Amino acid sequence: MKLTLCALVCGVLLVAAALAQTPGYGSQGYPGYGSYMPPTPSGSYGGRGGVRFEKGKTDDAYTLRVYTGRRRPQDIEVTVDRGYLVLRSVRSEQTSRDQKGGYSYSRSFSRFHRTLPLPRDAAPEQMSRTDGDGTIDIVIPKQR
Repeated sequence: MKLTLCALVCGVLLVAAALAQTPGYGSQGYPGYGSYMPPTPSGSYGGRGGVRFEKGKTDDAYTLRVYTGRRRPQDIEVTVDRGYLVLRSVRSEQTSRDQKGGYSYSRSFSRFHRTLPLPRDAAPEQMSRTDGDGTIDIVIPKQR
């Protein structure tokens, strides 16, 4: 009885894991460009100060909204490289203080790099970018 129950539970867990990995995010074979967005965990996606994405599609273009977290929008570079949209940022800070009888030094460094595949019918040479307050809106028209 215990063996049968264990096998049944394991089978249910395997089916649930397979369904969770089923591609349903995206449309027309272009991963990440569909109306479905997975739920965002509470807080920043990817940790404190993390960068989140909101992908979308209209009849004429593909859209991407980037929530920059602790980074400033102007510090994130957006380029296109061989069919991929590339977002990257490098941030480095250092401070030093000389106090009476002591010295204090601190340094921080963070790097962000993300590549997203572009759909085949995207026209990246006509891409437009608009920086907002903590967001970057990218619009990539479809080829006609």
